[in-house]
Amino acid sequence: MTPDIFPWQTQQWQQLIASKQQNRLPHAILLMGAKGLGKHQFALSFAHALLCEKLEAPCGECRACYFISAQSHPDLLRVEPLQLGGMIKIDQIRELVKVVSETTSQGGMRIVIIHPAHAMNSNAANALLKTLEEPAPNTLIILISEQNLRLSATILSRCQKILFQKPSSELALNWLHTQLLTVSKNEVDKKILLNLADGAPLKAKEWAEQGWYDLRQALYQNLIALTQRQADPLQLAIYYQEQALEVILTLILTWLQDLLRFKLTQGQATLINVDYRADFEKLVQCYSKEKLLDYLEHVKKIYAYIINSLNLNRQLLLEELFIRWVQYATC
Repeated sequence: MTPDIFPWQTQQWQQLIASKQQNRLPHAILLMGAKGLGKHQFALSFAHALLCEKLEAPCGECRACYFISAQSHPDLLRVEPLQLGGMIKIDQIRELVKVVSETTSQGGMRIVIIHPAHAMNSNAANALLKTLEEPAPNTLIILISEQNLRLSATILSRCQKILFQKPSSELALNWLHTQLLTVSKNEVDKKILLNLADGAPLKAKEWAEQGWYDLRQALYQNLIALTQRQADPLQLAIYYQEQALEVILTLILTWLQDLLRFKLTQGQATLINVDYRADFEKLVQCYSKEKLLDYLEHVKKIYAYIINSLNLNRQLLLEELFIRWVQYATC
């Protein structure tokens, strides 16, 4: 049975399988890399290979493979926030520590997946430390994070780090082509999707499937209309408050970054939104470099608040963003 990994994960897979075959697996590994590279699926596939009862793992036929397919293997533990975007709390880690101190149910390995590891609050992270320092036998703890700088140096030092890098554009585009056959996008669109996703194929796929590419086109046309005083910022705020705020802010950030690149290089820069080059040529005349930088920093701060799950008034936030965009325009 072929392992269920992505084509850009072959090197990491071979590295860990070799460690397994040589009986040199560490007690804890940290899967690092940008969001959208499939680290979580990789962790599940590797756990599957370790728990499979056959030598040529994963076989897909043994009892362990059956349990894993049914998401009911007693020796595969997954620790995640109880609420989307929430924290992993100390009680969850305490329960984990209790379980790993006991004998495994099937007599083999026990695999623990903590995802995302940076979601552990400080108390939870401290509670995990003792287990990392004095690991239970036949236990592998897999931590997953795209924000590993938020993990303590003590935790980082006790894990073998496995880095996932963004694949080449050619590999990513070929993979996207096979995944988006049912989505009406041409090759240029796929390149833009990959640009918006900062080179992360799974993130690009999500953008296509969630309809965010179409949202992008509508939002950018509205930003142009705002500059020309042909749209109402308050009405736009009402319209967009039901959309994914993180996506809206990401789109505005890439729009601003492109405008700044275009202005600073007099149109010679490589753009994320290459299909709006003609619009940027007109818009850069309406905004000073200082105003664009100020607006960019403002949007970055709001984005950080959203990522940190702070409770913000969505409509007021969007109203302020759109009003400020109009106020900065000189055309």
